[in-house]
Amino acid sequence: MLYQKTEIKKNYLKRVNENFIRIKNQFIEAYNNFLNESLTSNLIQAKESILNLKNNFLDDLKHELINQLEEIIARNYSNYLNFLIEKIKSSLEIIDKPPKVIILLNQKDFSAINRDLSKIENLFKNKIEIISSKEDFIGGFKVILEDAKISYNYSIDNLLLKNVIVIEEHLSQIFSETEMEKLQIDFERYIKNKKQEIKEYLKEYDQI
Repeated sequence: MLYQKTEIKKNYLKRVNENFIRIKNQFIEAYNNFLNESLTSNLIQAKESILNLKNNFLDDLKHELINQLEEIIARNYSNYLNFLIEKIKSSLEIIDKPPKVIILLNQKDFSAINRDLSKIENLFKNKIEIISSKEDFIGGFKVILEDAKISYNYSIDNLLLKNVIVIEEHLSQIFSETEMEKLQIDFERYIKNKKQEIKEYLKEYDQI
């Protein structure tokens, strides 16, 4: 009878211990899953915040550059027109193609150049047509070669866009290669510490 009681107690304690181990392992697994999901969620949020920061910076930079360029052109418009003509002259080797060259200017530049078209017409060997573009842009010019179905964009807007793209690529490289890696390492270290803390806690519980 005593032996049976001892066996019953032994089996009971064994089942209790097995249940405890099972529950403990389930708890560890659930907690680890929670931490891993938290890591993923926090990384996604951090990446979105950095992306928004970068985009806002680029937007502000672009608007600031546009404002400065418009101010410079307005303040020294005659110098700008000389620059425009010199830029057309330096592009002749590429754009002066038969049978006709179409040059598009913004409305303000077209009105100014239209007063003395010979300044530009005399630069070309081939026939040219200067028109006011339907699309507004800060300055510079665009070219259409009808026969070749080729167009060139020498507008200040396009030059600005190219520089903004270079800056954006540089910023993306910085964020992706340094900040995001550091951020991920910090998060992973935090998760690892939390996992170790729960293991230490459960070891203490085992000793009770």
